[in-house]
Amino acid sequence: MAIQYPKNPRFNRLAMRVPDYTAWQEGCAHDPALLEWEGKFYAYSTDTFGAPSGYQIRVSDDLLHWKYIGSAFPLEGSAARYQSGAGGKGAGNLQEAYDWCKTGRREMPCGVCTRTDGNFSLWAPHCVRGNDGKFWLYFCLTGYFGGSRSCIGIAKSESPSGGFECEALLVQSPSGWRTPNAIDPQVFFAEGRMFLVYGSFGTGLHLLELDPATGMRKTPRVYADFESGKCSYAEYYGVCLANGSLEGGVIRYHKDVPVLENGVWKKKNYYYLMCSYGSLSSAYNMRCGRSERPEGPYVDVNGNTLVCSTDLGTGNKLLGSLRWSDGAPDFFCPGHNDMFVTERGVPLISYHCRTNYFIERGASISNNFHYLYLGQYAFNSSGWLVMNCNRYAGETVQPITAEEFLGLSAGKFDAVLFTQRYDPVKPVRVTLCADGTVDGTLHGTWRLYDGYYISLVLEGEEYQGVVMPAWLDYKSEAGLTVTALGMQSGMALHLNSGTRA
Repeated sequence: MAIQYPKNPRFNRLAMRVPDYTAWQEGCAHDPALLEWEGKFYAYSTDTFGAPSGYQIRVSDDLLHWKYIGSAFPLEGSAARYQSGAGGKGAGNLQEAYDWCKTGRREMPCGVCTRTDGNFSLWAPHCVRGNDGKFWLYFCLTGYFGGSRSCIGIAKSESPSGGFECEALLVQSPSGWRTPNAIDPQVFFAEGRMFLVYGSFGTGLHLLELDPATGMRKTPRVYADFESGKCSYAEYYGVCLANGSLEGGVIRYHKDVPVLENGVWKKKNYYYLMCSYGSLSSAYNMRCGRSERPEGPYVDVNGNTLVCSTDLGTGNKLLGSLRWSDGAPDFFCPGHNDMFVTERGVPLISYHCRTNYFIERGASISNNFHYLYLGQYAFNSSGWLVMNCNRYAGETVQPITAEEFLGLSAGKFDAVLFTQRYDPVKPVRVTLCADGTVDGTLHGTWRLYDGYYISLVLEGEEYQGVVMPAWLDYKSEAGLTVTALGMQSGMALHLNSGTRA
């Protein structure tokens, strides 16, 4: 059967921020997390300048095109209520969170800030359908950008489109970075258990077990218990998963991952942890590790636990800044992702991505526009996660023969190979020849095996990955992509070839 390529998805054109936030589409979607319900897909994202407080909610029928439908919390016009201490039911019931995080102008005179005048600084949400039939929104509020006075809570609603009302605060962090920064919540279910992943910079990412019946902490604790010494650091904040200049942790459990060992396919169960490393505006990149236990340790291909020092570190680097073509928008500082599997079984990573496209054309002096992107992920033959770095267009991973693979543009590919450096990567040209050799800027060998798995040995390192059909937006055509992982370096290799290349 011939390869089925995705059709032109006709993505909405990237646009800069305009005053009418309802027209932003995929634009200005920071920290997107996904939910599927009754045939529709919902994206929850951090507020950006110009939108009402309370998280933006977008909806899509196809995961390709998105439209704004409202705000998660009914906060518009409620500043005076929170300032006066009356921000209870009907306004989101966030008074306790506001009181914990509110910051005076003398303490933080500028920046994104939860202020004493009632303005809110809500960050990175995650929403799931709870076991009580309601929709559980895990939210976080912070005192100011770059600080650690923050809290995470759970809010519930009868509808995925809101309005949500806070039920409880789950974890709080004071100023000073002596504790985790209680922001960026993500929850997951596995083997009858439920967990919360959270944290940003400071002391890194942490894991708390929750009660799957209620969505609350499994072992009830409040900050006063920790502050008074009635419970330990670990009892209140949970297990430390990764440390350093990282944030936006998400864990997904996958059962029966095919793994090839000594020529025999086996099935294994893994927890995959993804997070973002480095400076949000200059070095952001997406890393991954795996574990056989939810509590870790999470390691990369070299067995190193995940840690980031400034903008570098361990962990498999799956995606960073890159540019496929000089004439097309670049992928700049991609990160803060969700791992999401549709009801049809399609594994997707949602993330935000910047571009310097408008700066280069003199239309803007800022790249502070975050766009909602999705990419499909898969596993190589060693069970490590790899992801398509082209935007998802409805493609399906499917078997491919060597003849089909080479029949596309005579085996000529654009190749992007990441390194530990965080400056944007540009493609080089390689040719995968019929005799199993690789020629061009990179040299080595390649082989396709067992359906869609591929191995490339380039400059002495093996890269294991998969072949996927893809829509190559910078070429405006369908084609094939190879996504692979260096089994020594832990760096991703991506190859693109279009049907007309």
